[in-house]
Amino acid sequence: MTIQRYLTYYCPRILTSSKKYRFLSIFILSIFIFLFIIYNIHISIHQNTQQFDDSISYKKSLNLLHKQKVLVPVSINRLYDYQVVCTGNSGILNRTNLIHQISTICKINLNGSLKINLNPTNDFQIRSSLTLKYVKLWKTFNTCSIFENETIAIIISYRNREKNLQNLLYNLLPFLQRQKIFNYKIFIIEQQTSGAFNKGRLYNIGFYHIMKIYKPTCVIFHDVDLIPENDQNLYSCLTLTNHPLHMSANVRFKINGSYTTIYSFLVGGVLTIRPETFILLNGYSNRYFNWGGEDDDMGLRFLSKDICVQRPTTGYYYAGSHSTQIRNENRFKLLFDATLRQDIDGLNNIDQLARVTNTYEYPLVTWITVKWIDKYSSIS
Repeated sequence: MTIQRYLTYYCPRILTSSKKYRFLSIFILSIFIFLFIIYNIHISIHQNTQQFDDSISYKKSLNLLHKQKVLVPVSINRLYDYQVVCTGNSGILNRTNLIHQISTICKINLNGSLKINLNPTNDFQIRSSLTLKYVKLWKTFNTCSIFENETIAIIISYRNREKNLQNLLYNLLPFLQRQKIFNYKIFIIEQQTSGAFNKGRLYNIGFYHIMKIYKPTCVIFHDVDLIPENDQNLYSCLTLTNHPLHMSANVRFKINGSYTTIYSFLVGGVLTIRPETFILLNGYSNRYFNWGGEDDDMGLRFLSKDICVQRPTTGYYYAGSHSTQIRNENRFKLLFDATLRQDIDGLNNIDQLARVTNTYEYPLVTWITVKWIDKYSSIS
């Protein structure tokens, strides 16, 4: 009776308890296996991440950087607390020795401050053969030997800003002649698609196309309304390491006004960069339509790849006036998770979003027209 009672009342309970323990053991083991797989995937990704040699001191902000490589989503209220400019003296590029070397070897007199001319002559029509005379006037054929191994592409994003473009080129071309830089081409990348303007896409498709037809060793991305005012501000990648050069740190908006020093996070305006660095960054984001956000997004891209920028001591510009631009209402949302999509949004998908429609060769510039080919072509 006792054995029967035992089998009747206690065995089922023991079996039930055993099943519970077995289920719990399997559950715990599954968690350990899952965590082990996640850990190995993380290690693999980390080991395969391309390392960037940064010889310049750069202090990472612990609140902004996560595990040294991937930026956590950024609160826009804190974004401008951080700087993308290299820290200390490393952030300032002093080319005094190079300028002295150029002056001595190439017999160039670079005096610094320039007086710009905002009244181009009537025959200065950029898309006209009449400008051939300016090629003879401004295109130097006695290039300085220091620049002879360098090929420079100046890329200007453009749409409906004819006056700004005229003023820029009327000053930029003699500026380059003074520096005896000869191996350069100016590319105007024009958005033909109606609707919202997208500077990042224009820069990406321009770079993508130019690298196939021109293969520059140095690229300068140039806003159409900024005119250089110091001839010691060299349009060259000479003396640059892997760090891009933010040329336009000091800007004034009136011809006799004071200069404003741009905030330390900004890398827009005029940016000089080596092609391999631009490729490492995956170019600009393609998602910023209208005005605002794409340059700050680029600053975040620099930080995520552990790249800091330098600023020259001679970077002074005049900003030409133009019509009021429509502000990008989505810029803060896009900046919030900018670096999380960096590797899938940029140069590597621009061929799915835009294409070159025509290329025109004029005496002073190469004019490239572009249109969007994706369904968001007219997003505002």
